[in-house]
Amino acid sequence: MLFRSLGLTLAACGSTKKNEESTTRGVTVDQSAPLVDRNYMNTGMTQSELEGLGIMGNPLDYKTLYFEYNSTAIDRRSEVIARAHARAIGESGGTKVVLEGHADERGTRDYNLALGELRSQAVGRLMADSGAGNSELQTISYGEERPADASHSEAAWQANRRVEISY
Repeated sequence: MLFRSLGLTLAACGSTKKNEESTTRGVTVDQSAPLVDRNYMNTGMTQSELEGLGIMGNPLDYKTLYFEYNSTAIDRRSEVIARAHARAIGESGGTKVVLEGHADERGTRDYNLALGELRSQAVGRLMADSGAGNSELQTISYGEERPADASHSEAAWQANRRVEISY
């Protein structure tokens, strides 16, 4: 009878065990929860958040930022990539960076040159504000003159609306 009572007591203790938690500085942490890297590749984001933006792996592997039609607005994906490059450039110090602005073939030559310049300047300001430090950021526009895709389709035009980061 004693063994039966002891068995029930032990079973009861085992069945009420919850996830182990610890308290550190007044914060309770669930020790069984998987750790999530909230600064994956030094971006301040998780790996799945980066993948949701279409960034697979290291943002430094991407050197082309894309734009919407007739726009100089930097989208979230391009912002993450530009900031990652700015941090890397700032850490290396004194790096010469060329930001090449491009446009698709629609619009006049002069308009597309101006649009490419405004795009490269927008990326330059973002990178300067994001840690590019004393690096030399040079902006240049090729307008529609150097297409990534010479086809005449929406997909080609999208590929041509870009800023390329070179260093």
